[in-house]
Amino acid sequence: MALHPDMPLRVVTLGGGTGLAALLQALKCEAERPEQPWQLTGIVTVSDNGGSSGRLRDELGGIPPGDLRNCLSALTREESILSDLLSYRFKGDGSLAGHSLGNLMLLAMVDITGDWVKAIRQLSGVLVTAGRLYPSTTVPVTLCATDIEGHAYAGETAVNETAAPIRSIWLEPEAPEPLPEAMLAILRADVILLAPGSLFTSTLPNLLIPELRRALQQSAAPIFYVANLMTEPGETSGLDLDAHLQAIINIGGVKPTAVLVNNLLPSAEILALYREEGGCPILPSGPAAAGIPVVAEALLDLEATSARHDPAKLLKAVRAMIRGR
Repeated sequence: MALHPDMPLRVVTLGGGTGLAALLQALKCEAERPEQPWQLTGIVTVSDNGGSSGRLRDELGGIPPGDLRNCLSALTREESILSDLLSYRFKGDGSLAGHSLGNLMLLAMVDITGDWVKAIRQLSGVLVTAGRLYPSTTVPVTLCATDIEGHAYAGETAVNETAAPIRSIWLEPEAPEPLPEAMLAILRADVILLAPGSLFTSTLPNLLIPELRRALQQSAAPIFYVANLMTEPGETSGLDLDAHLQAIINIGGVKPTAVLVNNLLPSAEILALYREEGGCPILPSGPAAAGIPVVAEALLDLEATSARHDPAKLLKAVRAMIRGR
């Protein structure tokens, strides 16, 4: 069946960190439109062990709430005090210092309902969100990796700081049970998007869940990868677009139908800041990378003080990719 962005498409996005939230924020107007809206679903990585999420995970057990909270905030239909409350962080030096109120709200709702899906649905109802969210698994997982010299790293924070290239990466436990609702969303999807974000700590962890990976492999939907704008000091230092795609194919076991990549350089000032920390732009070098068609567009937000996707440009490019199928 030919796809068109004006159809009521079932669009599934996968990722974590701020990258998935940025993609959902760009797409949510399609889920809000009055006629034939998209059915938008986010499947969220749950391997975070840093910051407020990591502390709550250590103290209370279970999966970290931070990335789910970010995505809930991104999907909120209208700016409101409730959206601000989700992102509020306690200040000071006490036991609550640094914790996000949204993280605590999510965990409280899980405690009340006894179920992550119900908890997110209840909170989504209060916030009036424009889509659905699911954790990829509700099993507590630890992201582990080894570098090319054989050094081992445990935990998302440690993996993020690993010097590239990463030789191997896996989850412990290695085959956590995926959330059935996430599996069903993938199998029913018309379009699947791999969100921008940290390659090894946001994009790949979902693909390391064997059953979820098989669902992606079995899906008849096109899979579009939205490439990061910049490399990250540590885990992706020196990796070009081809290397990013090779990791998704070889480690994640999924071959995207096409990749969307920015072709506009940041300003000299922003570029200098990133290069000082070891980051550089991820740019197209031809019509294909790792054997995958490249769609190159000017996606950079020219008003931002750091390298960020422009939501309107990103949405326009995604719609064009769908139309081109």
